[in-house]
Amino acid sequence: MSTLIESPHFPINEINEFSAGEKRGGGRPDFWEMVFWWTRKPLIGARSVIAGALVPSNFSPFEFKRLVRLWPETKSPHRENPSVSPRLKEHLSKVKLLDPFAGFGSIPLEAVRLGVGEVVAVELLPTAYVFLKAILEYPRERGERLVKDVERWGEWVLERLREDPDVKELYDEDVAVYIGSWEVKCPHCGRYTPLVGNWWLARVPERAGRAEEAEGEGEGEGEGEEVRSGAFRRLAWMAPYTSSSAVGIRVVDLNKELGLRGVRASVNARQGRVEASGRVYDVPRPNVDARRETATCLLCNNAIRGVGRKWYVKEALKEYNENLERYLRGEITMEDLLKSRARPRILVKVKIVGKELEFEPATSEDGEKLWKALKKLRGMWGDPDVPAEMFAPYQMGTAGALRITLWGFDKWYKLFNPRQLITLVKLVKLIREAGKKVEEEKLREGWSREEALKYAEAVTTYLAVALCKYADYSSVAAGWNQSLIMGHSLSMRGIAMIWNYNDIAPWVSWTGAYIRNLSTLTESLTFLVSAVSGSPSGVKVLLDDATVLSKLRDEKFDLIVTDPPYRDDVPYAELSDLYYVWLKRALSDVEESFGMMRLAPRFHKEAFFDDLGNEVEVQWKAFALREVSENEGRIQHFGVKGNAFNHFKSLLSESFKAMASKLKDDGLLVTYYAHTSPEAWEALLEAGWLSGKMRVAAAHAMATESTESVVARGKVRLDMSIVAVWRKGVEGEALVDEVYAKAVEACSKDAHEYRKAGLEGVNLFVAVLGKVLSHFTQYERLIGLKATDEPFVQNLVKNYIYPATAEAIVRSYGAVGARLSPPSMFYLLSKVLVSRRPRQARRVLDRTSATVLSIGTRSYLEGLEDQRIVQRERDSYVLLEPRWGAREPRDAIWDALTVRELNPREPRVRTAIDVLHLLEFYAITLPKEEFKRRADELRGRRPGLFDEAMALARALASGLPAGDPERELAENVVEALEPAGLGTLDSFIRR
Repeated sequence: MSTLIESPHFPINEINEFSAGEKRGGGRPDFWEMVFWWTRKPLIGARSVIAGALVPSNFSPFEFKRLVRLWPETKSPHRENPSVSPRLKEHLSKVKLLDPFAGFGSIPLEAVRLGVGEVVAVELLPTAYVFLKAILEYPRERGERLVKDVERWGEWVLERLREDPDVKELYDEDVAVYIGSWEVKCPHCGRYTPLVGNWWLARVPERAGRAEEAEGEGEGEGEGEEVRSGAFRRLAWMAPYTSSSAVGIRVVDLNKELGLRGVRASVNARQGRVEASGRVYDVPRPNVDARRETATCLLCNNAIRGVGRKWYVKEALKEYNENLERYLRGEITMEDLLKSRARPRILVKVKIVGKELEFEPATSEDGEKLWKALKKLRGMWGDPDVPAEMFAPYQMGTAGALRITLWGFDKWYKLFNPRQLITLVKLVKLIREAGKKVEEEKLREGWSREEALKYAEAVTTYLAVALCKYADYSSVAAGWNQSLIMGHSLSMRGIAMIWNYNDIAPWVSWTGAYIRNLSTLTESLTFLVSAVSGSPSGVKVLLDDATVLSKLRDEKFDLIVTDPPYRDDVPYAELSDLYYVWLKRALSDVEESFGMMRLAPRFHKEAFFDDLGNEVEVQWKAFALREVSENEGRIQHFGVKGNAFNHFKSLLSESFKAMASKLKDDGLLVTYYAHTSPEAWEALLEAGWLSGKMRVAAAHAMATESTESVVARGKVRLDMSIVAVWRKGVEGEALVDEVYAKAVEACSKDAHEYRKAGLEGVNLFVAVLGKVLSHFTQYERLIGLKATDEPFVQNLVKNYIYPATAEAIVRSYGAVGARLSPPSMFYLLSKVLVSRRPRQARRVLDRTSATVLSIGTRSYLEGLEDQRIVQRERDSYVLLEPRWGAREPRDAIWDALTVRELNPREPRVRTAIDVLHLLEFYAITLPKEEFKRRADELRGRRPGLFDEAMALARALASGLPAGDPERELAENVVEALEPAGLGTLDSFIRR
């Protein structure tokens, strides 16, 4: 049976519209706020994919939208449960669904909400496994009672924490957050100078948009837009002052200084200049730049660099971290430690007064609290609740995921200043105690020991999840953000060295504080309970390896929907150890063994202890090489032969084999994949087609990432997740050239239908790519590939699949591929597939998009540069098209001729695009008869290029959006040189 997701009637545009809204702030599902996780697929997208794979292709579009709640008046369909008819409910109750890379649970959660009969979620990593239990199992099993008990016991933990004298004396009652940094001993004057990456405390426009980027190593520490004028809800910054031996901090709060709730100002963040109320204020510039490895002493103004390749500041931080460990082991004194060339310093404290924030300079007493905490830590050194496990000692690909290790932060306890660490350890002990009290309470109520233990496990798990979020938001890697939307340790898809970090009091209502996390948990649990209560689904969460799926044995599934890892996107094993080291402690017991205290199994034993009862120290040691990922640092560290990409491909292939073995013969496998690069498709085809023996039946481009994502900024939308639909049934052989010709012919018609259905841009490219793949992957063997040095699949992707996709789309625009040269195809596809970003004069293609289109059109980026079709700017390519934003169409095309170095009086024509732009200029600047004469001259001199230019003009006139300046220019050419009616796409195709 063909399904709706395999048909052109699958409502991908509406799904993407709601998915994008779900990823934005304010639209996010409540349970996403429980704790940060890197990739979480929108619920409405997951719901639509599952439903679309389980209803027939002729299912009523109206009924489908009603089923998944895709109604225009529904602002957030993911907040509402699906509307399943009784007849469909019976069908779904017989379905078995598997997600072997379940992550944070969007896919299995929506399967449960739809009423799928049996839902199995599999994860390799203990952290994700525990989170999945909290999302999928406990809310469904325990209901509203669980919400109330988590709230009650969370309050109990906080009350006991407040009463703890060791913690109480470390915080001022009225302080919400301390903003800390580091100071180093200047190698020139011998005095300590603070290092500040951003002196701003608050820079919040009256109509605040997205949160500005979190602070990161060498990134200008979140300076944001260079110039902004208008009303600001808050403007405040720090300013240093010096005495003979020290640097002090004063606070400039413009709202308080001017006596205004809102300040109208012009702010130049990069220059540090503020103009308000007729005065000019100077905001200090950062005195540390990690990327350039420079710093400036605020006392003697000398640059602090280093000797050779060793930067003084980095070496000083390493020294402090080494001395910290020596101090805690009792090898040196506190006095010795504080003589280190670097040490932590508190700069400012933030109070909440009414509904406003009040910034105050930190005092010497605030600094002393850190050293008090440090003495307490020394007294408890050796306690198993202090996380002394090692960070992964290797760097991981382009992500640079653990850059902070280069600064001496090699063990997890070093990620926290002494006060933060004491507080976290105390919370661990209280959460463990709360779990025991929950069990005792249930036993007194008459529950069985087994049920009481299970319930205590559920409650304690949520208290531990709140602890994980607190650790993420209150560390020396969690950056203070002047937008007042707090950064966290994992906000840059890695843990980087920063300056200006958050030190949050656990009981103050502040983002990331433990009390706020408990409140968020209550909201999250309420949402989850309402989402899954009453569902007939059976749910299982398994800790298993997706490359073998050994715990499923002989089970078979009707549908597998999953989101496998994307090459080197996120090194989950290493990064989520931040959560693991705290989860393991809060959910385990402590026992004495051979005169030493150690962790012992209690809750989720399978997550934290191996089959022999031995503690699993950290995830990276146990699971890194089994995680499906491309990671050069891993394979080098563990001594694996070969390169990281081949290791990734091998693991991905094994996972597809495992999934195929668990799929019924008539079942569907649906995979998300967030790459469009040829190498990514090479890996996916090797895995799914060659290893899994499956064919691609359809593909869709689905909005899965926030447009406000840090990692998405600066990229065009050709990098969305691809949802590929796979079926079993690969057989026979065919000549590859014949398959290519048939694919282009059939898929050009598919492309036309997709466009009529409203698909455009990347959605169109991926949908057609899916159809092309369905032609090539139906065969077991393809014969007659061109001889190249490339491996089989790489050859197929680059020389057949991408070109067939490009040519099919070109033909759908009425420009027959045989009449368009590679540069013309590249130009056309760039125009119709790539969106121009606001305020850009021309389309900008990131490297991935440019590479994809150059491969698809069999052109070369260097040649396109020589022909002045694109202009390279760093890692991007500007399409040299008529300029957007020009006052008149004539200005737009004249600007294009200028940048392309074309003289309309004495043109030197190189490509059909040159001819096209000349015709567009002549059509708008010359009288009609003179234009036709000049056009005849061009036709006579270069007839082939002229015909090609006209084909381009027809395609652009019919295919470009109304706002594109070249649409009008191309229409002028077509109307003047062709009979009426022949310029439209439909009339061209009818010919």
